[in-house]
Amino acid sequence: MPPPIQRAKGWAQAGALPLLLAGAGVLLVTGAFAAPRVWPWLLLIVIGLGALLRWGLSQTTPLHHAVEGSLLAAVSALALTQATGGLWSPLYPLMYLLGAGYLLALPLRVSLPLVAALIGLDLAIFAPVLQAQWPLLLSHAGFTVLFAALYHALLSARLLLAQRAETTAVRRRVADVEERARELRLVATAGTDGDTSGRQLLAGVAEIEDVLRGALSVAEAALHPHAVAIFLLAPDGESVRLRECASESDALFRGPLSTREGALGAVLSSAGSVRLDGARDSLSYYQGRPEVAAFCGVPLTERSGTLLGALVADRAEAFSESDQRVLEALSAEVTRAIEAERLLSAVRREKEEKARFFDALEELNRTTTPLQAAESAVLQARRMCPALDLCAVTLLDGRRHRILAALGPSSGALKDLSFADNAGLVSNVVKLGAPLPGRALSAMDRVVIFDNGTVVRGLQALKIFPLRAGEVTVGTLVCGAQKADALPEAAQRELSMLALQAAEALVRTRLYEQMERLATVDGLTGLLNRRTFDSQLQARLREAQRYRRPLSLLLLDVDHFKKVNDTYGHPAGDAVLQGVARLAQVQARETDLVARYGGEEMALVLPETDARGALIIAERIRAAVAAAQHPTEQGALQVTLSIGVATWPGAGADPEALLASADKALYRAKQSGRNRVEASRSRAAA
Repeated sequence: MPPPIQRAKGWAQAGALPLLLAGAGVLLVTGAFAAPRVWPWLLLIVIGLGALLRWGLSQTTPLHHAVEGSLLAAVSALALTQATGGLWSPLYPLMYLLGAGYLLALPLRVSLPLVAALIGLDLAIFAPVLQAQWPLLLSHAGFTVLFAALYHALLSARLLLAQRAETTAVRRRVADVEERARELRLVATAGTDGDTSGRQLLAGVAEIEDVLRGALSVAEAALHPHAVAIFLLAPDGESVRLRECASESDALFRGPLSTREGALGAVLSSAGSVRLDGARDSLSYYQGRPEVAAFCGVPLTERSGTLLGALVADRAEAFSESDQRVLEALSAEVTRAIEAERLLSAVRREKEEKARFFDALEELNRTTTPLQAAESAVLQARRMCPALDLCAVTLLDGRRHRILAALGPSSGALKDLSFADNAGLVSNVVKLGAPLPGRALSAMDRVVIFDNGTVVRGLQALKIFPLRAGEVTVGTLVCGAQKADALPEAAQRELSMLALQAAEALVRTRLYEQMERLATVDGLTGLLNRRTFDSQLQARLREAQRYRRPLSLLLLDVDHFKKVNDTYGHPAGDAVLQGVARLAQVQARETDLVARYGGEEMALVLPETDARGALIIAERIRAAVAAAQHPTEQGALQVTLSIGVATWPGAGADPEALLASADKALYRAKQSGRNRVEASRSRAAA
């Protein structure tokens, strides 16, 4: 099928349903549904069937279908209202339900226009009686808006409350898991290093709790106790809590319990097994006086000697030595499971640290400029330690420090900030080659991170790492957070390794920039070299020809330059060339390309410049050079320029022809007395 026919078919499919809906709206306004006629209802049914068919075959978005369906529902509801009594119809509440339904099912940016369209259609339908019944109509419309708004407000409030309840439940669950993990010595401090570590911590705690429940089940089957329970020490070692139990009594106290009270305290204090027969008054883990008197408890002790808690059992009959051995064997299994899970957690953490480190290394190795390396370093630092609120990379350039990249609330004011060497932390880190500060921020009277004029507020934790490459410190990695515990030792180790790799990346990218500059820039004058000039001239000429815009070329030659070298020496000649190059760059525009063409010749490519504009720029350069003094070891020297100008179109259709035209113009300037500008002659003039 030809493309025009395909487009026409697509437009017809897209516009058919909206046109039919518009037609139904016209019928509503004209009161067609108020009269006992069949054909308007048949049209409405056809529109509905067509809509269902279109939604089944169309490739448009579900939101588009929802809008069309909402308009069809509005037309249908208003048609029913019009047919059953208009403003006094018992079906008029359908308007309120439709308005609420729009706000329930659709985004606000769509539902609000639909509610406005619904009210607009309602006003249009009852326009004939508007003068007499406008208060009633206005109250209906107002109630529609009010009903929809209240419904939306109530729904939003319910959703907000549900989200808050869910967030609170998740936080409580996470806090409970962290508390259990600390009791099991799976983690040293509260908090995790991200969602992945949180899930792994939850899995580890669940695994150990399964082991604890299994041990209690075995103890129940073997000893038939009244109660068997596992108590775990708090991280401070001064109290214990009931963690798991199997008991016929509901009077067990969950804690905290002192580690020095009763039979349980005897097990913990001695770190050995305790078996008692008449211990009713010593069972301190019951609320009230227990019904049983026999007690047997064994410590949960790791192979390293670390005490984790106790496994205890009680019953009416006395415990035997074999019963005690059963509990000791179960205790050994429980501690082995805890040690194994801790080892697995350490392996997982180490694996994650290495994965993050290698990801950071890979990202840094892909950078080609110091700015890219710095931006990559701050991003990787934030990934390694998500709690960071400030992350910045500074680079030492001479005796000044410059912030290459920064992330955080105040990063906008920090980026590209340059400051001299001072007594601040960044300067001292570079001087010492060691991380600072060495103590908590709260213990410091005044904290100067960058310089006295740059204040970063709200930080409670700060560490600045040196970017060391070999024996040289090239900059710093600044990491700060608003939480005092956001930079634990593990995170500092990772960030320190990242700083080493960032330093290597910065050195590598700076060398790469220098090599790239040497490959494109003339070493004496700092202008583009001949190879770069040739490629740029060809590219700019093609661009000018493609867009039919003028382009001019200037060839500059220092007059009597050989005499300068012969009379004053080559160092003086070099100083003259450098001075002329500097003046040419100053007088040229930002879009112009200035290059050393060879020897004492220089060239300028002037995009978007016709012959008249090129002559003005050439004359400006010539005058500036003629008026300048060039200091040399032999004294100040003055030189002049001869300049040839060629412009496309007219002076050549390719770079070689354009250069030949400019060279001929330069030759005429030399022949005409030097210190002048000559333009090339177009082909027509030639």
